[in-house]
Amino acid sequence: MIKKLKRAYRHHILKRKLSTGWQEFRRTGKTSPDTYRALRQMFVLTRGGYNDKVAQEIITSIGKERNENVEGILGYLEEKELKEMANHMKKDGYYIFDSGLSPEKISSIVNFALEEPVHYLNPETGKQSVEKIKYDPKTPISPRYDFSRESILKSEDLQDLIFDDSLLAFAQEYLGCKPILDHLAFWWSQPFNGKAKSEAAQLYHFDMDRIKFMKFFFYLTDVDTYNGPHCYVKNSHTKLPPEISRDGRFTDVDILKIYGAQNMLEIVGKKGAIMAVDTRGMHKGKDLIKGERLLFQIEFAISMFGQNYSALPKSLIKVPYREKANQYAYKHIFE
Repeated sequence: MIKKLKRAYRHHILKRKLSTGWQEFRRTGKTSPDTYRALRQMFVLTRGGYNDKVAQEIITSIGKERNENVEGILGYLEEKELKEMANHMKKDGYYIFDSGLSPEKISSIVNFALEEPVHYLNPETGKQSVEKIKYDPKTPISPRYDFSRESILKSEDLQDLIFDDSLLAFAQEYLGCKPILDHLAFWWSQPFNGKAKSEAAQLYHFDMDRIKFMKFFFYLTDVDTYNGPHCYVKNSHTKLPPEISRDGRFTDVDILKIYGAQNMLEIVGKKGAIMAVDTRGMHKGKDLIKGERLLFQIEFAISMFGQNYSALPKSLIKVPYREKANQYAYKHIFE
């Protein structure tokens, strides 16, 4: 009885914090750190139920853009095919597309990633460097090298993916309403003797930046079991099991006990492979044993309520994409 009362009281406090934080967000477009912590805590407390309820309210209020047949990096997609692919992802939490990036597109992006300076994760402190360096695979100093979002937008090839019609259409079909570009990430990974595994996202965890969101991942290098495949727990994107009673990182042993080996997947693929993932589900990047991995990520959400990111200058967007940026509410991260 006491445990139930404590849970009910905690639910009441978190709900009040989130209600106040939501009103503040509507006025300012920002979410306070305290409200963001409450969002993550409520997700665990309700095992995802709070997110599902609020997400449906937001989806209903926003609605969809007209989603007819589209053509893009995923090929020519009819509305029926889009729905089928999105339904597969709703069931499993991920979807691997048949289409991929062309050799020419891959080569251009990789060349850019070798020339553009990056921040790197300090394996001793677990913090990202202030300085930028060019990634050199022959002299590794870190398990992870991250490009800034400003750097990402210097690449016309990456902008082509960010504003691709077929990706936008799939995101809308999965999320249930017009998608908002939430976040961009682009990084190199290398073996580094197991150091900074948690900071490099190499332990199982769930993401909870937003109420509801999804990500596209693009492999820019061949990825097998030895060089950092994306690991995902099938069906873990729905309701949290009772065993998950905290926010944080989890070992392989923890996840195996809770979900079973039959649901633990390693997603390998040739360079150019494209996948969509709901990272509300349990996932990690597997430790690299050899080689290297270059990965690009685009995240779409139904609302920017949650984690705060600094805005980027709209001048960085290629002219042909500025109208689309306004159409899909990219003003939340571009100004």
